[in-house]
Amino acid sequence: MEIEVYADEIITPKDFNNCTRNFIGIGCLFVPVSKKQNILSNLINSRCLFESNRSWFWEPDQCPSSITNGGKCKTQWHQQNMCEIHHTELRNSRSSNSQREISKKWLNYLIENNIRDRKEIYFNILFVDLDTLQIENFGTQKVHENIYNKFFRTVIHYGVKSFFGNKNVTIKKVFHDKGSMENHGYFPYLNLMKLDLDLGKYGLIEDKEIAFIDSDHRNYLRESNDLLEESHLIQLIDLLIGSITQNIYYLSDDRLKKELAMIVRPLVNRLLESPSNPNSSYNYYQRQHIGFFPKYSLENATYFLDSLSHEQFENYKKGNIYTNRNMEMPFYDPKQTNLSLW
Repeated sequence: MEIEVYADEIITPKDFNNCTRNFIGIGCLFVPVSKKQNILSNLINSRCLFESNRSWFWEPDQCPSSITNGGKCKTQWHQQNMCEIHHTELRNSRSSNSQREISKKWLNYLIENNIRDRKEIYFNILFVDLDTLQIENFGTQKVHENIYNKFFRTVIHYGVKSFFGNKNVTIKKVFHDKGSMENHGYFPYLNLMKLDLDLGKYGLIEDKEIAFIDSDHRNYLRESNDLLEESHLIQLIDLLIGSITQNIYYLSDDRLKKELAMIVRPLVNRLLESPSNPNSSYNYYQRQHIGFFPKYSLENATYFLDSLSHEQFENYKKGNIYTNRNMEMPFYDPKQTNLSLW
């Protein structure tokens, strides 16, 4: 079985009280190559908000519903729908209708995929608690990046083993959103070499260099670049991490962020309370996972990070990665009148 991996992260974000939340969130989307085009078609066609069309065209004059072709869809609507979906930038006060509706459609696509048991969307998200990890034991140079480097392999290893453990898996390529890890001395080139050895019987990595791509697909539009489509998968994992994190850590009191979080909340709740339920109507077992580390404080964190092999880490983490955690964001009804606006 051939898959590709798309990764993004959230590192020590601030909440709406401007307090730093001391955790790192690492998310990976595992895309079976056989399902990739169907996933991309759903994401990309969701950009068309013109009810009579439902199909997306990169250029306005290619669209049969455009004014230039005798239709009613305006060029400026098309340009607005070309927007990047980036969870950090979504705000009720400033997000366009296009950003709102496309984000909702993508998250509803995830839920529909699960309910209809389509077996298309696989993801693993791990939150690392830096306070319990005792971050002071990691020195002062690129501390967050070094921790991320170690646990990035863990997220991929767990996904391959848990989601595709009974198949011969080949990871064709690993894609990562552009950012600080692109300049890390170890991460781009050596990380996957080590992971390839750790995977053992569970699979192999064909291309061992991580590809860093821009999540803003518009930067690839004029280049006729394949990354024009791949960037949508980076946007998707970004939206998933953001909406799931919002439920768990309640980082924002923004109405739009809460509304998006509520779309995935039933799934998040099940993943936290019953991650191993094979009979759930949401069909997430061995396809989607949310974990937290560590359950207990690590006194010798430096040794843990630098010295343990992946096999030793796997054995150690059994009692230290947990799933059962309360969501901090209270239930939110988007239809309920917000009296504070009066």
